Amino acid sequence: MPEIICYFSPQSGYAYLGFPRVREIAREAGATISWRPVDILKVFAAGGSTAPAKQSAQRNAYRKMDIVRWAKLRNIPIKTEPAFWPTDTLPACRMITAAIHEGIDPTDLVGACLGAVWARDLQIADKAVLKMLADEIGLDGARLVALSDSVEAAEAVNRYTAEAIEIGVFGSPSYVVGGELYFGQDRLDFVAAKLAEMKEAGQ
Repeated sequence: MPEIICYFSPQSGYAYLGFPRVREIAREAGATISWRPVDILKVFAAGGSTAPAKQSAQRNAYRKMDIVRWAKLRNIPIKTEPAFWPTDTLPACRMITAAIHEGIDPTDLVGACLGAVWARDLQIADKAVLKMLADEIGLDGARLVALSDSVEAAEAVNRYTAEAIEIGVFGSPSYVVGGELYFGQDRLDFVAAKLAEMKEAGQ
């Protein structure tokens, strides 16, 4: 089965905008999505990127217009100035990783965290909020929050982050298909094309 590896930050606006489309692409291609939550500040530092909140006023003004355009295209709600952005993403990263280690498909949890920031003005650094988000999608929020405090969850996030840096990821979201890296949700058509190419080649 083909695989889309997604390195992302759970507070990434563009990961939020790309979320419904990457799910659609995976479904149409019969592919799995392997979610890799990363410490985005380390990724930015290693790749020489500037965090969006620290970019120039001109770039941030354009970004706000751009995300509204994409939200309309994707038909999803978005807040151009979320109440809790930027924030500490490690609690959410570790909870998503804990779900993965429990054998749970974290896709809905990823979507819940992204939507919490960009559509609901919720603080994903707050473990009570994370518990609520997990409970809302039918998971055991208390257990996942408890597991998120484990050494294993922290080490996994560090490992995903190191993997991302090693392959040249410099921002969120970044997708890897067939060994090729695609940065940004606006490159998802290329992801779909790569999957189609792999299918034709019998991969």
